[in-house]
Amino acid sequence: MRLAFFVALSFCAALCSCAGERPSPRSREPVERVVTHRVEQGESWRTIARDFYGDEDRAAALARDNGMDAAVELRAGSAVRIFLSEREAKRVGNRLDAAREYNAGLDLASAGNYAAAIGRFEEAIKLDPGLVDASYNLAIAYQRLAYHKKAASILRDLVSVAPGNVAYRYALGASLLGAGDLEGAEKAFLAALAAEPSHRKSLFSLAVVFEKRGAVEQARERFRQYLSLDPDGEWADSARAHLKDLEASGGGKR
Repeated sequence: MRLAFFVALSFCAALCSCAGERPSPRSREPVERVVTHRVEQGESWRTIARDFYGDEDRAAALARDNGMDAAVELRAGSAVRIFLSEREAKRVGNRLDAAREYNAGLDLASAGNYAAAIGRFEEAIKLDPGLVDASYNLAIAYQRLAYHKKAASILRDLVSVAPGNVAYRYALGASLLGAGDLEGAEKAFLAALAAEPSHRKSLFSLAVVFEKRGAVEQARERFRQYLSLDPDGEWADSARAHLKDLEASGGGKR
């Protein structure tokens, strides 16, 4: 996912020196910069406070700073003044730079240049260590280049932070499968399915794990489940081919 907010911010925010003014909301540090932010559709005081201060709880103070009530819904296109200390302004600048590096990495990955994309994602993470999308896409880029152990290491960290994220669970399973760790891959796909029972890619991939282990009946069941959910999907023909091979192979482990 591209970081449209930060790209828009670079065009919509006007920075001016304001050293010596009153402290920024909930901060005792003097204001160094004021950002006039143009509100995007769907933004709220809480999301703006999160994006600029890294703290949604500063929403009420930010609203008061603008002479408004945080309970009042913001209108798209309206202007909000953001008071930033020197430290906060630097943080916003770093996040802007990180977003640019991240989006450049996405463009490179979309073009199939995963090696170059890796460099951009790594730079984005250096600038903004909290940019989890960059970490996730870094893992996917490593995965595309068959560096499955490197990908799995990153994905394990992401799963530990967001255990309910199905995309992370599935990607971890795919990397472990690529690395030949069938047991680990099975656990990852089962965890993804526990969170989202109809996750198609996890169903298909779990079937592949069972097939590789020689668990023919379990593999058949999962391939059939996949086809029942996605009979015309991108992996449907492959699932049917696997089922045909399994039918020809006869019995196996249960």
